[in-house]
Amino acid sequence: MILVRGMRLPSVLVVAVCYCIAAVPLQDYLMIGGLSHSQLSTITLLSALILHWGLYRPLTVAPDATFWARIAMVTALVTATAFSSYSWQAGVDEIRRWGVALLVGYLVVVAPQHRRDVYAILIVLCLAPISAAVYALIQSLRGVGPAAFDIAGTAFTRANGTIGQPNSFAGYMNGSWPLIAALTIWAHKQRSRWRWYLTAGLGLCGIVLVLSFSRGGWFGAAVGLCTMLVVAGGVWRRVAVMVVLAACVVFAGGWRVIPGPIGVRLGSATQIFSAPLIARDAAQQRPDIYAAVERAMQFQAGLDLWRRSPLIGIGPGAYTQAYPDVAYNGWWISRGHAHNAYVQIAAEQGLVGLIAYIYLLWVSTLRGYRLRTHSGILRFAAIGVCATAAAVAGHECFEYLQVNYLPVHLAAVLGLAGVLPRLVDVEDRL
Repeated sequence: MILVRGMRLPSVLVVAVCYCIAAVPLQDYLMIGGLSHSQLSTITLLSALILHWGLYRPLTVAPDATFWARIAMVTALVTATAFSSYSWQAGVDEIRRWGVALLVGYLVVVAPQHRRDVYAILIVLCLAPISAAVYALIQSLRGVGPAAFDIAGTAFTRANGTIGQPNSFAGYMNGSWPLIAALTIWAHKQRSRWRWYLTAGLGLCGIVLVLSFSRGGWFGAAVGLCTMLVVAGGVWRRVAVMVVLAACVVFAGGWRVIPGPIGVRLGSATQIFSAPLIARDAAQQRPDIYAAVERAMQFQAGLDLWRRSPLIGIGPGAYTQAYPDVAYNGWWISRGHAHNAYVQIAAEQGLVGLIAYIYLLWVSTLRGYRLRTHSGILRFAAIGVCATAAAVAGHECFEYLQVNYLPVHLAAVLGLAGVLPRLVDVEDRL
């Protein structure tokens, strides 16, 4: 093992990766020198890489399918930015955001040189979202937040944590709880001393996900749960069928028997697919469907922008700038995204970018799925990785989650499937 004054340098990279993961919920809180933690973590990560490359040979690992998927993603981003007729600064900013996530996903696989490095990453992947859940729960119970976040008929507000937006916060939870759930089950099988702490953390994540009142978040969680049961196999696949049937019953009208605002919220979810494309003035006269119409108009704008440049897109981050060109019927204000990640990526990066993104998500998930045939912790890692990818992919049918550095956490979780078989024995104890 190469040492520098008693310290293994790869551990410095692991610390930098852990800081990037922890910076996702920290965001702009407790800023240092006017810089957010996302910016500081990026600087820290690049500094650690430069130091490593300056003193040692680059880290290497056996190539896998995700390598070409990452290259395809970067190529799509650069191409869309280069040919964009809108601000290239927005494209560069998006390249930076995506680049950090892609880099973190790669370093999670190659940087750890000892099991304790992997455990450090696992601890941060669990502790960061659980801490954010504690903050969000207090926030919701105390009714902290703008009036628009009020939960109808209660003194509570929608949980949004440090992310600031309930839907994005729900996306962060969907990128976190499946791994925590898998580790919780594994800890109980081992009778680990950490099992009840993990159980409490999982419960907190579930509670704030409900309190986020994000319909897309609830849908993504259901998809993640079904995927978890399917990957677990055996009798659990029958349970997954029951979950799907229950969801169909709820959305077919069963939401009416669910008491309180949750039932009403679930019922309004169907309006997203049936909202008429009417003028804003007309929608204001119908407050029961106003939000659904607005979502539908933003979605339609995304499709219209994609049709303008179907192959390479209008440019990363250019949705808001280009929105006035396709807005109509009084809906002149952009909400920043099309309420659908796939439409948004297609609009900004074209079919090239959309295919690259789906390919990257697919091969990363497939790498985790292949671990299901192992025993011990590798099997539970497969369950957590696949369920995380599915929960986020399902949620992205309703939201654009490539914001606030949220992809960094997802990339780190997916990267576990590449490092765990290399460094962790199946019978290792938590």
